[in-house]
Amino acid sequence: MILNVNKMLFAAFLVAAFVFGAFLSYLWVVGYYVSLELKIPEKPVISLYNFTVSAQDPTFFNITILNPSFSPRETDILGIKVLTGDNIIHRVTSITPTIPVGGYRLHVGSSETFKCLWKWVNYTGQSINIIVLVEDGSGGTLTAKLPLVEVEITSLTLDPEHGDRFNLTIRNSQRSTIGVDLESIKVIAGGISSSVKTYPSLPIRLEPSNSTGLLCEWNWTDHQGEIIKVIVNTSQGYISEWIQNVPNLFSIREIGFNPDDPTYLNITVANSENSPITLNITTITITLKNGTILAPTNITPNLPYVININSTATFSCKWNWSAYSGEEVTITVSTEQNYRAKSTYRIPQLTMEESAERSYE
Repeated sequence: MILNVNKMLFAAFLVAAFVFGAFLSYLWVVGYYVSLELKIPEKPVISLYNFTVSAQDPTFFNITILNPSFSPRETDILGIKVLTGDNIIHRVTSITPTIPVGGYRLHVGSSETFKCLWKWVNYTGQSINIIVLVEDGSGGTLTAKLPLVEVEITSLTLDPEHGDRFNLTIRNSQRSTIGVDLESIKVIAGGISSSVKTYPSLPIRLEPSNSTGLLCEWNWTDHQGEIIKVIVNTSQGYISEWIQNVPNLFSIREIGFNPDDPTYLNITVANSENSPITLNITTITITLKNGTILAPTNITPNLPYVININSTATFSCKWNWSAYSGEEVTITVSTEQNYRAKSTYRIPQLTMEESAERSYE
């Protein structure tokens, strides 16, 4: 009995010693902070943490916002922005849960995770700053680094033997964090975007450090002398672009309409000195403004006609153009190699009397 009482007294003594020691520690810590003259914030101060993104879907990020327990009162989240390395501030307009006009109320000691829809593909691998605005308080910032996914076009070759195709090589960098799926190829020329058929066909999986070659069906000779843009799209949203100057290799140098004899026209074409191959001219057509395609009834010299590198040739084309005087037409000269030279020309204006006479002839 006496032994049990002694044990109880000893236990009580230990508890009292622990409590007294904790109290002394509290006084020591409080005294330290008082000596530093630290104060509890007068306005809410939020904290940002747990920034997450998915390299598989670069259209959003998640961020958690905390109103700490030492905050003097609740606060209202007004908005979220992103500052990128190019010093542009992007306002996030689509956020879940929704931030209403008056703000999203965040109570003391509580936190909320927001899903922010913002496409960051143009900033892959870069550091960004998340900025959170609050009502009557100190907003928060957080610096985060986005995952790197680097898909690049490494080469584009216009096929000299075939004017209706080009070769493309695409690589997924060894530094990329994920594999990607090539989804489509587009060409922008003259302000018009065109989808391109490829061999092998898409989609194609491209893991980091891997590359692939594609044969792309698109007639680049229709855009000789122009600058085109080739765009590679992936299903994950990453893109790669390539700017290409299309050389002017095969062209129409001159179109001649003789008002004294509107039953024919002369067309002079040239195969450039920079052309890699001899061309075999096969057809000459005339396209009216309404889309109707006409062909001369007789062409001299006869087609097909071989035109050598750094050479010109003039063709006399039998076609009574008097009925189309004053109209715009497009002359197209095509080759066996799928090269096409085009020129839009306005037919000389004839008087009604001349037009009637020539049509009768």
